[in-house]
Amino acid sequence: MSAIADGVAGEGVTEVDYAVDGGNDDDVELDIPDLTIALPEPSPEWTVVIVEDNEDFRKDVEDQLRRSDVAYGRAPRVIPVAEFSQAEEVLSAQTVDVVILDVRDDEGRDDAGELILDNLKSTRFVPVVFYTAYTERVEPLAQPPVVQVVGKEEHTDVLINAVKAAFDSGLPIAVRGLADHVREVTREYLWDISKQWASLGNYDAEEKTTFLIARLTRSLELTLSLDGEDRLRGPVGRALELPSNWHPSRIYVIPPIGDNFDTGDLLLHADTQRYWVQLTPGCDLANGKADRHLLVAASPLLEVDPFRAWSVIEPEWRSIEKTIPPRGGWNPEEKERRMKLKKNSSELRAESRRIILGRHDRYFHLPQFFTVPDLLIDLQHVKTPTESEMGEYARISGLASPWPQVLVNRYNRQTGRMGFDDPDADAVLERISRDMIKRRGEVSKGRVSE
Repeated sequence: MSAIADGVAGEGVTEVDYAVDGGNDDDVELDIPDLTIALPEPSPEWTVVIVEDNEDFRKDVEDQLRRSDVAYGRAPRVIPVAEFSQAEEVLSAQTVDVVILDVRDDEGRDDAGELILDNLKSTRFVPVVFYTAYTERVEPLAQPPVVQVVGKEEHTDVLINAVKAAFDSGLPIAVRGLADHVREVTREYLWDISKQWASLGNYDAEEKTTFLIARLTRSLELTLSLDGEDRLRGPVGRALELPSNWHPSRIYVIPPIGDNFDTGDLLLHADTQRYWVQLTPGCDLANGKADRHLLVAASPLLEVDPFRAWSVIEPEWRSIEKTIPPRGGWNPEEKERRMKLKKNSSELRAESRRIILGRHDRYFHLPQFFTVPDLLIDLQHVKTPTESEMGEYARISGLASPWPQVLVNRYNRQTGRMGFDDPDADAVLERISRDMIKRRGEVSKGRVSE
């Protein structure tokens, strides 16, 4: 078996219909429009590895895959592996997009496939399809489309469809695009820093490595704020449609980093299933000084006005907006009702837009993303649970910088406001007006006397 070296994509281009599906019993329907991608021919080709000790099963699956179009409209490269002992070596040496795994190996071990999956998780990411007669052993591991389970009693078409589902999930595109991007940014950065390497002085290897990682991390972050082809590097990345600089993926950190609470964490209360956002200062959390945590409520968007009122009026207005009037026009009552609906819908939409744009001090919108629904943070709805009570809250996501700082600043502005009585502006302006008129009259009188 000869390995094909990874390289740059070829010249061919395939139009791909790209859809995303949650894929398990708790499927999450993502509100993502259909996306057609002019995908380049990758090198190596889109690849499926089959780890199966039964020669008949292995050859049957291999043959069907080679005659299929599961890999974005084309047949994948197929690497058959007969011995489980060789599987890890092959998976480590090859660029692999999907793995088909048996559970029981040729030596009769019932956990061979599970062991390979565990090793995969510790070394790399690749979608897995278990193809086995012992489905009950691996059903608890199923996380479609990342880990799927197909019984050998099923027709081979079911297995081929599972492989196609893994490709159609977009995971292979995302993994290759990520690898391309990181590789290209790293290469550019290291060649650039090599010109200044001598200026780093006598710092030891650990300090230089820390510096390089910190600077490279910043380089990776900055590329996402660039425009055009410079944003996503590599052949697969350049083929993807570029999201706007404002995108929910720029706000959320899913899953959250680390095991401890941090400022900006989006939390879900176990019993109430209500969302909260952590605003306790990070230094207090890190040093264990937070006897109580400062949380602000994040309610489903349509439960809070003006969105709640708009959600009632908007559908009603849209349902009659383009209705053709009867001959002679609408009667006065209907005309007034329609005008009122249009006005209310427009005003509520404008107020909702103002909140989404971040122009309201009290409320802050968190957009829908993956399992997170549209939420509205209310900086006046505060809770201060104790450290022991925080065990009732699960971390759903972190918030990327600068959003935690923005929320803390807004909260401080809300709680630090100083109230005062409104001045009588009309009276003040009237007095100033009289004074101006009086002075003008005195100036005119002085000119006449001269």
